[in-house]
Amino acid sequence: MAHDFLDAALARLAAAGLFPGGRPSGCTPDEIAEIEARCGIALPLSYRRFLAAMGRSAGRFLVGTDFTYPLLLDLRLQADRLLVECSAKIALNAADFVFTLHQGYQFLFFRCGLSDDPPVFYYEEGAPGFVQVAGSFSAWLTGCVDDEVAAAEDLHRSCGERPLRLGRPVRR
Repeated sequence: MAHDFLDAALARLAAAGLFPGGRPSGCTPDEIAEIEARCGIALPLSYRRFLAAMGRSAGRFLVGTDFTYPLLLDLRLQADRLLVECSAKIALNAADFVFTLHQGYQFLFFRCGLSDDPPVFYYEEGAPGFVQVAGSFSAWLTGCVDDEVAAAEDLHRSCGERPLRLGRPVRR
């Protein structure tokens, strides 16, 4: 796991203006311990670092998606309900940790205990199974930041503002 994946993500999100009014707010060590205790798992290091940096609030990053504390305490329950409501022939493992739920019909999770930076899986309502969407949490976060920054750049362009230059080519 690259040590700087989180620092790079935070810097890019800030440069794109996605943290209006300052930096994001992270979870305390006690809150992270509460998450682990309530879920009965040990969270991977990459995700614990993410929680410590932006686990309570993250500005306009991932707007519309539940992923912050304390909402994330109930995401597993909601994901399990979604699978039951869809009559899915799949189920989450006891070691699976649901870290996002979007609009009640899709979620992301990783399996704890595999590594400090585990693969990320996705489920969408009605799908026949889980799909691996990233080889690691850090890769998922980096890709998600890429998408969010590109969307911010597109918004700036569509509003007639000067496009942001963040040290990478602007997607067209």
